[in-house]
Amino acid sequence: MKINIYGSLIQAYKICPRQAWLMSRNLVGNQQDESLAIGRLISETTYKNSKKEVRVGNNILDIVRPENGKIILVEVKKSSKAIESSEFQLLYYIYSLRNSNIIGEIRIPEEKKIVPIILTEEKKTELEKLISEIQDVLSKEKPPISKRIKYCKTCSYNEFCWA
Repeated sequence: MKINIYGSLIQAYKICPRQAWLMSRNLVGNQQDESLAIGRLISETTYKNSKKEVRVGNNILDIVRPENGKIILVEVKKSSKAIESSEFQLLYYIYSLRNSNIIGEIRIPEEKKIVPIILTEEKKTELEKLISEIQDVLSKEKPPISKRIKYCKTCSYNEFCWA
């Protein structure tokens, strides 16, 4: 089974392979979840002068803006708690566009933090290995077993694992 990889799936997998498996089957988490509501609010109320939610293929980029001959892809997050998974989400966007003039930023408005993201050869190799791993796990007929991790209590897929 060929799984269509996209940035949000990469981010989910870095946090929880089971969540990514569920997403890959178009199973949607609880849309009334407080964490999702906070994320939507941040998206709606920050960076009002920027072009938001730009669709590129299967990816939806929070913000795309030109700056000094470069294209900046921006992911807006509510906290830096899962910064590594956000980094790989953004690295995937840069990788899939295959353009050396693209760089990324993770913006965390509540923390007044901007994290620059650049696709280096080392990160590219790591990302390609991750994509292969994701393809392998998500092509299985059954999801990975449930494992309690620190993100479970705020996960919109909580009921899929622990109901």
